[in-house]
Amino acid sequence: MKKLLYILLGLVMLVVVAIGVLVAVINPNDFKPLIADEVKKATGRELVIDGDISWRFWPSLGLSVEKLAFKNPQGFAEPNMLKLDRAELSVAVMPLMSNTLDIGLVSLYGAHVFIQTLPNGNSNLDGLTGDTSAADSQAEPASQTPAPTEPASEGQAPAAWAISIGGLDVVDASAVVRDDKIHTVSEISQLNLHIGKLATGAWVPVEFDIAGKQNAMAFSAKGQMEAMLEKVAMDSQLRKLSLSASVNDENIQLENLSLNADQVALAMPAALTFSAKGSANDMTFDTSGKASVLVDKSIENIQATGIDISTLLAGASLPRPEMNIGLKADAAFNNNTQKLTLSQLVASLDELAVDGSASVALADIPAVRFALHSSKIDLDAFLGNSTKAAQPAESKPAETQPSSAPNEPATPVAKAPLSDVEPDLSALKGLDVAGKITIDELVANNVKVSQVNTVFAVNRGKLDLSQFDAKLYGGSVSAKGTLDATVSPARYGVTKDIKNVNVQPLLMDAANQDILSGRGSIDVNVNGVGLSEKRLRTGMTGTVAINFADGSIDGINIPEMIREAKATLKGQRAEYVEEARQTDFSALTATFNLGKGIASTRNMKMEAPALRIRSEGQTNLVSEDLDFDVFVSVVGTSKGQGGKDIDELKDVTIPVAIGGTWQAPSYNLDVKALLTSNKVLEEKVRKEAERGLEKLLGDKAGDDKVKNVADKLLKDLFN
Repeated sequence: MKKLLYILLGLVMLVVVAIGVLVAVINPNDFKPLIADEVKKATGRELVIDGDISWRFWPSLGLSVEKLAFKNPQGFAEPNMLKLDRAELSVAVMPLMSNTLDIGLVSLYGAHVFIQTLPNGNSNLDGLTGDTSAADSQAEPASQTPAPTEPASEGQAPAAWAISIGGLDVVDASAVVRDDKIHTVSEISQLNLHIGKLATGAWVPVEFDIAGKQNAMAFSAKGQMEAMLEKVAMDSQLRKLSLSASVNDENIQLENLSLNADQVALAMPAALTFSAKGSANDMTFDTSGKASVLVDKSIENIQATGIDISTLLAGASLPRPEMNIGLKADAAFNNNTQKLTLSQLVASLDELAVDGSASVALADIPAVRFALHSSKIDLDAFLGNSTKAAQPAESKPAETQPSSAPNEPATPVAKAPLSDVEPDLSALKGLDVAGKITIDELVANNVKVSQVNTVFAVNRGKLDLSQFDAKLYGGSVSAKGTLDATVSPARYGVTKDIKNVNVQPLLMDAANQDILSGRGSIDVNVNGVGLSEKRLRTGMTGTVAINFADGSIDGINIPEMIREAKATLKGQRAEYVEEARQTDFSALTATFNLGKGIASTRNMKMEAPALRIRSEGQTNLVSEDLDFDVFVSVVGTSKGQGGKDIDELKDVTIPVAIGGTWQAPSYNLDVKALLTSNKVLEEKVRKEAERGLEKLLGDKAGDDKVKNVADKLLKDLFN
């Protein structure tokens, strides 16, 4: 046994002496020209070693290289593609005897990498394989007979070498990647990296910190983890992952982004948590979330379950000073089809919430599909608008005696000119979105809608509203529409069918106007060109048909006008009767034709107690002027609105001219038309006028000249 120990000790001493002789006799700096020549042959570039190459003897055999530079070709912004202040590498000697290459800690200090792409597309990475064809052609031809090799001993295979690396340290490294063709610059100003001893089947600690910038965006990050490397790379794992980062540019400031994972490996679920805090433009955000992520061995399917993300937004530009956004879902992504699917989706914005499902298929324009539902959306409460029912304007006290003067329009309020600026719809050209939205209850602008069902699609600038159905104030509304934003100005078409709606509460809630009551139906069929405020009025064509029943028109009392007409015929003033300023009707119908900025009708009709009313005329949609002639016929008995006073005008048609504007309409009794359109009244007035002339002129009334003058006056009265 002692002999064996002596032999081993002798071998060790022999190796130590041999190494000592090697270090003493061989100067590694003598190999600089040889190393540079070999690099030149392999890459076509120069390798410059300005510092020393020195041996390391203890505790292991190694080399240290200083001031190394790998040159760029001419024409690039920096002379070196790679430069290194110092590199150290060691190899344990004794394991070499047992076919083991035990490399110690590899340390790189002050490494700098510079990659550049010129405007013509050439890069300093091009041609690194070198051009060895010339050297090959000048070399002496090799013997056609291959050199004899020492055959391996029969039955013996070459011994396999085991390799281990003690670790890697990168200290104060930097890099620049510059692309002058697309004008981008990415820079790593500082990188420190430590990797523990690399060995398969063992957990290796990894730590890093990095800082740099991408164009104008500065960033920094640091992290730590443990890695287990396996012979099959796809079986490798990470655990105890902890990363943090910050980003800063003119648009976004990310104060802190953190990511943590218990483990990361294929076919193993990873519990992830993350948070982000910062600001963007005038808003601040604070986000946190969690999910469980599973990636299969083929990296074909990626699943994330239990996604739970919450965000607090704050900023003056938001509808509220602070807003809470929440998202819960399960997600699946298929790498082959490039499709993301969201299920069990619940999204919330403060008290607004939707649930459903969605999917995104990645392409040149991502295809988004969804089906969403909400139990209640109250936009008024969300935006801070009043949700109280609109109150009617305070009515003025009635006059003791109605004026016999025509109803003059109120002084119109100056209106701003209509805008002719078209909205920017270019964003629609980059969308491929289709889906369905259902809302149990919706409140917007104080209007209450229920059972909303909407189906629409936006495909590369074309919008198709294929369904909109809802319940509205005891009735229903359905609509369809199209919008083509691929042309300028945009073109649109809309059909809408409103059935049996209770009009008065709708108008009160929507516009605080109590001008019409009853059950109403409206059919709209319009199309047009342009979406500016002006083009919507001038470029719209089509029809709007209305049909109202069992209601009243408030603000106009037609029986009162009839009494005034009756009194006018008698040369008297109508007796004042205290009545509501409204006209009841059993039916009100009309069809409006739209075109060239005008809405006109020739068939407006209204059936009221003891009255039949028809109207024709138009309104200018731009100037908002009114020009309608209303013809009131007295029929039936004295029962109903107006009483017995209007019975005396049975079968008489009374014309009323409506003028003014939408904001200040005027209503005038057309006496001249009243007389000329009713033969009975015309004859009666003619006789009364003749009697008046006889009283006034006496004996001269029979004179032919006087009679001619009187006839002319009467003619002018009726024509």
